[in-house]
Amino acid sequence: MEDIKKATKEINESLRKGEPANVSIDTYSGYSGYAPQHVIDTMNMHLFGKWGFEEMETHTVTSQGQKGESQLAVSKVQVWIAGLDFKPAAWGQSRVTKGDVGDAKKGAQTDAIKKALSYFSVGNRAYHGLLPTTKTK
Repeated sequence: MEDIKKATKEINESLRKGEPANVSIDTYSGYSGYAPQHVIDTMNMHLFGKWGFEEMETHTVTSQGQKGESQLAVSKVQVWIAGLDFKPAAWGQSRVTKGDVGDAKKGAQTDAIKKALSYFSVGNRAYHGLLPTTKTK
């Protein structure tokens, strides 16, 4: 358990050091968070072969929002870290743009992975509102 706490602390420190280049800002919602590939890469850097996920469900839905009708990919994943019985699940979503359902499904899956990893406090600066709100080069 102490190894996992230490790894989580190191993962969050690595993510913090990558700011603001690893931060993405959703132009639709205005929310900022860590870019999915940076989270995956950082998890692999610190826990390669000792963490993973299982996709439990994926589908597309059409919804009517304030900005009109849109199609969303929705995914539910469960993440795990070796040595822990706790395997949190989370839902993610991504808009289908230009008819690219496959890309939207991957986006929904990575969104769900990030949300499920938040149960281990991975990427917690995003959830505490501590990320930069603008990108700099």
